[in-house]
Amino acid sequence: MKFLHLIFLLYLFVLPACNGSVESSTTNGHKNQPVNDSNDWLIPKDEIEDGGPGKDGIPSVDNPKFAEAQNTNYIDESRLVTGIKIDGAIKAYPHQVMDYHEIVNDQIGDVYFALTYCPLTGTAIAWKRNADLEYGVSGLLFRNNLIPYDRNTDSRYSQMQMRAVNGPRSGFMLTTIPVIQTSWTTWKSIYPHSQVLTTKTGYNRNYNQDLYGKEYRDKDSAPLFPITNIDHRLPTKERVHGIIWGKLANEKANVRTYEIDKFGNGIHLIHDNFAGGPITIIGSSDKNFAVSFFNTLEDGAVLQFKAIQDSLPVIMKDQEGNYWDIFGYAIQGPRKGSRLKATNSYTGYWFAWADFFPDLEIYRF
Repeated sequence: MKFLHLIFLLYLFVLPACNGSVESSTTNGHKNQPVNDSNDWLIPKDEIEDGGPGKDGIPSVDNPKFAEAQNTNYIDESRLVTGIKIDGAIKAYPHQVMDYHEIVNDQIGDVYFALTYCPLTGTAIAWKRNADLEYGVSGLLFRNNLIPYDRNTDSRYSQMQMRAVNGPRSGFMLTTIPVIQTSWTTWKSIYPHSQVLTTKTGYNRNYNQDLYGKEYRDKDSAPLFPITNIDHRLPTKERVHGIIWGKLANEKANVRTYEIDKFGNGIHLIHDNFAGGPITIIGSSDKNFAVSFFNTLEDGAVLQFKAIQDSLPVIMKDQEGNYWDIFGYAIQGPRKGSRLKATNSYTGYWFAWADFFPDLEIYRF
């Protein structure tokens, strides 16, 4: 079954190129650099899988095109998007497109970043990059998770560990930018004027097709590759918001997860003490998202939050009279324009969190 699936991916990614030509490992005009075969991997080398299409066989989007959400009609209502907000500019990256590309090299103003998405683990993470540095898909996987590489040094990165794990930059910690995963229905109702990645990627793909099939997202469906640390406490593909305490996201990291389906309808807050201090986790089952922030500000003030209903993107207010949006920006009140510090966190499938962090905790609602 796995072999047939890999053949299917090769057919999708390698054969149907633009203008009828054949894509090779020099896609996007980038010459394929020699594979770094050194033994300096910071992850178990025997657990690195060849994903199938090869280096750049899944082509990153390096010249992304956008349209307003209210003018975007190719996205299935139930599919997810990943959203980002920087300096007031708001963009969304539909998973229908990200399934085929996994990485978008983008910028907002002077902030250059890579938006990475792994469809096998359901994890979307953005990190900063230099203007002259691009990331691509290496074609390798670690515990079902995407291994990007950079086109300057050919270093390899673990997406979920958020660091370089092989090559000249081995050990380099990535600087992440908070993102949110939610349904297209929720996103377009909150941000109808936001910019949404279009299907004008430069590649001929059927973006209306569910690449991995709807069944892959079923809670009890199996991952594509073997799991090292199997944990039956939750269904395999349960979507959880995980928080990592500390900068190094290896197997020894302290991790706590929060099931999105347990937040219930409407906006609900969890006041917890983790990652070195009081934090607030905000989520919604029907709106299909979860985010988390530290309560303590840089000036030492400790805020106490209450949920706000039916006012998205506003999700909470504090005792000072500030109103905060889903990205942690104060949009009204004495601290208007400031931003809460996000936790070191992201959302993904339960099996992936348990596989990467075998000693993780589950918050009990």
